[in-house]
Amino acid sequence: MKIVLCPPVSEALCEQVRRTAPGAEVVMAPMDEAPAVVGDADVIFGMYTEEIIRSAENVTWIQTTSAGMDMLMDIPGVREGRFKLSNASGLHALQVAEHALALTSALFRGLHVYIRSQLECEWKGAPIRDLYGATAGIVGFGGIGRRYARLASGFDMRILALDVQQPEIPDYVDALWGTDRLEELLSESDVVFIACPCTPQTERLIDANAFCLMKNSAFLVNTARGPIVDEAALIDALRSGEIAGAGLDVFETEPLPDTSPLWEMENVIITTHSAGASNYRPQRTVDFFCENLRRFMAGEPLLNETDRNLGYPTLGRRVE
Repeated sequence: MKIVLCPPVSEALCEQVRRTAPGAEVVMAPMDEAPAVVGDADVIFGMYTEEIIRSAENVTWIQTTSAGMDMLMDIPGVREGRFKLSNASGLHALQVAEHALALTSALFRGLHVYIRSQLECEWKGAPIRDLYGATAGIVGFGGIGRRYARLASGFDMRILALDVQQPEIPDYVDALWGTDRLEELLSESDVVFIACPCTPQTERLIDANAFCLMKNSAFLVNTARGPIVDEAALIDALRSGEIAGAGLDVFETEPLPDTSPLWEMENVIITTHSAGASNYRPQRTVDFFCENLRRFMAGEPLLNETDRNLGYPTLGRRVE
């Protein structure tokens, strides 16, 4: 069996893979060099491009390090491929949820206003609200949405959530609804947190009508994918005061163009698609890969195996 790790990981993590699959040939390759070495590969771990997929004629399983599969599923040869495909859904939940809650807290406590005042050497106040008693509406209740809910519950927030797959409801969540109740969630929430996959069904899910339904005092936090939110409608809603502000880690176009009005908006906090960053990320992804590698060699079902029709793992396969 040949396993290709692309891009490369540390030597220590590569050795961990070798210990998991004794006797396997384990090769590390940069993305631009991977097509030359994947022709006889059985397994690929990391990321892939169209050229890698085209070259990997004998691959039987690909494990990605990405949770979001929107762009990866559209690469030719992936949807129709006969190889198993699994993603990193749930692996980055800890850091993404922490980042999302940091954005939420900063918006509620006016930290974005204070930081601007500090840069201008001005002593002035900002609108401040409590997380305590506020309602968090979570769109998508996979690993990230569930972790955010747990963190928010620590501030005694009321938690409402939506999910297409209807997982079991934790005791710290006040309500878990189907997606048919999106409008109700929007109208009741003080912060709307986007945590769902980007699929044809969720693209521009949060549009002008959604902003009309939200409270004028509500915030939007998005750490999922930019295209889930209609960015032009968001800008209009922020300008008009239809919503109070937004914490954004993802955008329709990345990097966010310097011409975007979002850069100058005082009621917006921008981070650079960095919510999933963590010094623990390489170890977590390799640990997960090694568990799935063990399952693969034993002929057992893989964790996070992606349903190609949905573009994400079904409830029974996904890691929370």
